Amino acid sequence: MTGPTLVNDSKLILYHAWSSSASRKVRLCLAEKGLAYESRVLDLRRFQHHRDWYKAFNPNGLVPCLLIDDRPLVESNLIDEFLNEWAPRPALMPVDPLQRHEVRRWSKYVDDVCLPAVQKPNWTRSMQPIAEKWSDEELERRLAAIPTENRRALWRRMARDPFTREEIDAALDVLGDMTRRIEAYLESSGGPWLFGERLTLADIHVAPYVVRFEEERPGRLAARTTHWWTRFTAREPWRLAEIGDYQDDTERTTREAIPDPP
Repeated sequence: MTGPTLVNDSKLILYHAWSSSASRKVRLCLAEKGLAYESRVLDLRRFQHHRDWYKAFNPNGLVPCLLIDDRPLVESNLIDEFLNEWAPRPALMPVDPLQRHEVRRWSKYVDDVCLPAVQKPNWTRSMQPIAEKWSDEELERRLAAIPTENRRALWRRMARDPFTREEIDAALDVLGDMTRRIEAYLESSGGPWLFGERLTLADIHVAPYVVRFEEERPGRLAARTTHWWTRFTAREPWRLAEIGDYQDDTERTTREAIPDPP
């Protein structure tokens, strides 16, 4: 969604990548809120997110980063919670404080468990073909630009010790368990959303992981989850968030990446 819109006299600029799960969460939230923004795409395979100019916005060198009047917001779950408070309609959290806690707990589970799982097939597709060609000298130069040890470890693996088929299958099993948890939430709440009648950040935050599971292991969603997913992806915010096939979005990111500032 491009072309800046003012909310409380503020301008929104989103640094993101089309294929990034965290970026997809924030684009979905912006779409649900009806907020327009200026899109600035970063090519993760060219390490744009590890350039010094970008790390001035996000010292961890991760996407997305949302600028509001040039003030950076980072961490996708926190960005979405901010947006829910800053632009309160439609509300994307339950009214009940206990349920709000459960939404946050679910979002933390997605980040702590599902994100490391989805990185295995994702990085194998998009990052390994590039990293495995680096010389030892180039690998060390690249690693020196990465601020966090866990991301340095991922790049080391892509370059020298790629994930095995068994590791990728185990990661997809983790995402399969995620879909069974979705089914349990829907059974408990009665649907149509994870927490009942109101769509919440719980639905938004898990959606980028469901789409990847569906791409890797199609046709395995249980009945309630299939209905939930069909309903979710048929809505206008899904179209506005522009979530496509992972490989297509990876290539789109490369094509549409902004130039580095001089």
